[in-house]
Amino acid sequence: MEKNRFVKEIYGLLEILTGSARQSGFSWDFRIFLAHRIFRIFSAPRFVLQPVDLEQVVNQLKDCVDLTEKILIAKKKNKEADIADKRDPEISMQYLYGLAWAQQSDREYYHGASHFADRLLNSNLDISFLKGAKCLDLGTGHARYALAMVHLGAISVVGIDFSNYCLDEARRRLNFYPKEAGKIKLLLKDVYKLPKNMNGAFDFVCANGFIHHLPDPVRGWQAMFDCLKKGGHAFTFVFADGGTPWWRAIDLMRELLRPVPLWFSHKTLEGYEVSGNQIFNILDYSYTPIQHRFERGYVEDTLHNIGFREIHFLTGGVIHDSVLRSRLFETDRQLYGNSEIRYLFRK
Repeated sequence: MEKNRFVKEIYGLLEILTGSARQSGFSWDFRIFLAHRIFRIFSAPRFVLQPVDLEQVVNQLKDCVDLTEKILIAKKKNKEADIADKRDPEISMQYLYGLAWAQQSDREYYHGASHFADRLLNSNLDISFLKGAKCLDLGTGHARYALAMVHLGAISVVGIDFSNYCLDEARRRLNFYPKEAGKIKLLLKDVYKLPKNMNGAFDFVCANGFIHHLPDPVRGWQAMFDCLKKGGHAFTFVFADGGTPWWRAIDLMRELLRPVPLWFSHKTLEGYEVSGNQIFNILDYSYTPIQHRFERGYVEDTLHNIGFREIHFLTGGVIHDSVLRSRLFETDRQLYGNSEIRYLFRK
């Protein structure tokens, strides 16, 4: 089948580029440029409601291979050192997300908050449980989902994060929404060391894009269970390993940027006038010290074993969600698979 031939070729080209990325003949600037280019090749088609053109992806990757081969020849005299970020992974994560969240424009922030409701409603799920609910947002980041919960009728939201950088950015954002901010309490907490008074205290617990960055993800899901009232609802979003070129491309980006300090990538992308959302995504995918990717069956079995019930896999989403695109277009299923998965479940 022709589409399969293109996917196999994509894998081969990513393998060539990954091998090149492990060589020392590239400047930091070029590594950042190529990581951005790879990300755009794979991410841009997700925002257009039509099947991804796999042949175009192949041709764009061939251009990248050709360019890297020429650069390796031309850059022999480049003596720029490979200086990796030597900070503790936990400190690096705190700094990374404080920096990354700050990249989004106010419009991107508000638009991103609306995705929470869109994903639930487009999966034909009733969200009336949020009206009058007491909510907990684990790994709140800059609190966009906490804001969304208030917009959907929550009476109060506690947003916790282990990064003061993130919480400072959340407070800055919420200053523009004083009415909603009055219902949101932000706390610096470790998910593994939550106070006992949070046990069984919440009608709804959210962990959006948070669990897959934890050293022990199961303990994160267990914390959700512990904090939830009996009969309460919970939501989680995690990365999923579907064995598709998408994650090979992300691995290539991580290899490219491994020697490049985070601050240098940030300033360079900013200098290229890359959009805030794109800067966030590139830094997020490329620099997180911990990035688990789960099998769907493992997630569902784990949630069940913890004690959750009525575990609903979200089949709807917004235009760039892989689960939606894979249902609509065969080419997208082959390129992305279900690379991120979301669930609504109950205690």
